[in-house]
Amino acid sequence: MKNQNIINYSPSEFAFGFEACNSCYYDKKINGIELKVPFPGIFSKFDSLQKKFYHGKSSKLLSDKLEDGKIVGDYNKRLQSEILYDLKDRPFTLSGYIDSYIKHKDSFTIVDFKTTKIDENKIDTYATQLQTYALMMQKPKEGSLKLTPVKRLGIFCFEPSDITELGKNNCNMVMDTQWFDIPRDDKDLIGYITKIQDVLYSKTKPEPTSTCGVCNFKKVMK
Repeated sequence: MKNQNIINYSPSEFAFGFEACNSCYYDKKINGIELKVPFPGIFSKFDSLQKKFYHGKSSKLLSDKLEDGKIVGDYNKRLQSEILYDLKDRPFTLSGYIDSYIKHKDSFTIVDFKTTKIDENKIDTYATQLQTYALMMQKPKEGSLKLTPVKRLGIFCFEPSDITELGKNNCNMVMDTQWFDIPRDDKDLIGYITKIQDVLYSKTKPEPTSTCGVCNFKKVMK
């Protein structure tokens, strides 16, 4: 492992990194090789507008099932965890940026905005992302944001459903929204990271994935 004793993970890279292709993920984390695909700017714009609109508003605007609280959507600093350890006592750290959180009377809820429709049967795909946010904020590196206790996690989805006319050259896009609860399970998260580190600490790089576009591109370019 090239001069890298402690691996850092970001919340968003598990589902679309490690799960997508172990081989490419190994290259990224161990060999520093990554083929980056530009992220469409429109989604960053949506994210900014969503956080601005919901900042300071009641949690009930997201879901009636939520305890009363105030949404905080303007925290833009990078979050960092203290040094943590997997089930085999190997160190790692976590870092990333949060969309928003809810400040309740005696607890906090972590919220992630998604501009997409999510199949409820596939919601587990996003669970590790929310669980990672919770863990890094309950066990932060000195100087990073600390929230405790984090008792609830959730994804708030936006799906375009209609466009209404406002006037000449202007229109409104109507969004359907949906709230999904995500279970808090630190033990499951640490177990999952242990599985990832088993792959990354191996001296053998995983075989290319046949369904991975990047792996297939590399094969063609050889």
